[in-house]
Amino acid sequence: MKYIANAVGILAVIIFVLSYQQKTRRGIVLCNILSRGLYVVQYILLFAFEGAVLDIIGMLASVLAQQKNSAFIKRHLKAVMISVNLLIIAAGILLYKNIFSLLPMFGVLFHTGAFWLDNEKHIRRVSFIGSPFWLVYNLISHAYGSAIGDILTMASIGLAILRYDFKRKNDQS
Repeated sequence: MKYIANAVGILAVIIFVLSYQQKTRRGIVLCNILSRGLYVVQYILLFAFEGAVLDIIGMLASVLAQQKNSAFIKRHLKAVMISVNLLIIAAGILLYKNIFSLLPMFGVLFHTGAFWLDNEKHIRRVSFIGSPFWLVYNLISHAYGSAIGDILTMASIGLAILRYDFKRKNDQS
């Protein structure tokens, strides 16, 4: 079962890593939603339920963030953002087993929190901060495919920052 779980995790990783190579905010968020669905399957197969539940909430938060320009969310933006973050924190606390079981909560807070931002540069930088939390959790949960993915994700985000943020800044000079 661990081999199947890690194969699913590796597929999720590939899609997640590619998300940060997307040029648009929409592309980043949509790839992230798809990869989170695969991560949920992986965590269920590994009996790592904190990761599964928090990724489900992360998918919900990503979908809401993608729709942030809809009339309802625009009108209630702060309430929606606060509600989503409180849901993430509540799930993290309710699923608490040990200090390591809180790590996915922080990872989701950073990854999904970034999607409420409008600037792609800021999305990439805030998302980067969430990856080390997931890396440690994945190593402890034996989600080795995802742990490799976290390293690749950090490298991918770093590359995207160089390609889109620093290169563009230097090109304008």
